[in-house]
Amino acid sequence: MLFLHNTSRVEDEKYPTLLQDKGFRGFPSICFMDAEGNVLTKPGRSVQAFVDTHAETLSLAKLRGKSDRSAAENKQLFLAELKLDLIAAEQIQARADQLKLDDSEKALVAGKLVDAEVQALFGKIRENGPEKTAAAVAEMAKAGKVPSAAMSGMFWNQVLTHASKQKDPALAQQAFDALQKRYADEKAPGIERQKQNWQKLLDEAKAGGEEKAK
Repeated sequence: MLFLHNTSRVEDEKYPTLLQDKGFRGFPSICFMDAEGNVLTKPGRSVQAFVDTHAETLSLAKLRGKSDRSAAENKQLFLAELKLDLIAAEQIQARADQLKLDDSEKALVAGKLVDAEVQALFGKIRENGPEKTAAAVAEMAKAGKVPSAAMSGMFWNQVLTHASKQKDPALAQQAFDALQKRYADEKAPGIERQKQNWQKLLDEAKAGGEEKAK
C-alpha cells in the first residue's frame, strides 16, 4: 500500500516528525516499510533500483511470514535481511555460523561486519576528529578489511585522502582503483569533478612518495 506523507508545518499535522523518525534528512525521500511501519530499506533514485528493491522487500515479507521455513529458506531470509542491513551488527556472525554459506556469501558477511566497524568509526568522528578517523579507516584497508558496496565509496574516499596526506602512493593507488571501479557507471552530476579530485590526490601521493624516497 502506498503511503504518501507531505512534510509540512501545518498545525495539527498527524505525523509532524515522520521524516526524521524514519531516518531521512531531505526530501523527496522514499522507503519501503513493513506493516508495523518499520523501515526495511531505502531504494536508489533510479527506476531499476526501485523495482529491484521492491522485489527484494516482497520476498522478505513472504519469508518472514512463514512459520515453517526450511533450512534453505532460513538462509535465504538471512541473506535478504543482511543485504538490506536489517540485522544488528552483533547478531550477524552468530546467525551466519548457523548456516552453510558459500565463499561469496561469507564474503558478504565479512563485508557487512566491516560496514558496522566503519559506521562505528564515523559515528565517533566528532569525538576523534576527521584525521584520526581517516587513519583508522586506512589501517582497515591495509589489513584487507573491505566493506560492502554500500559503504565502499565513503570508505575509499577516506583512505585516498589519508594516503595522499601521508604520501603513501601504494595505498593511494589501491583506493583510487577501488573508487574508479565503484563509480565506473555512475552518471550523477558532479561525478567527473570527484574523479578529477581523486586523480589530484593520487598524483600528490605519488609526488610525495618520490620526495620521501630521495
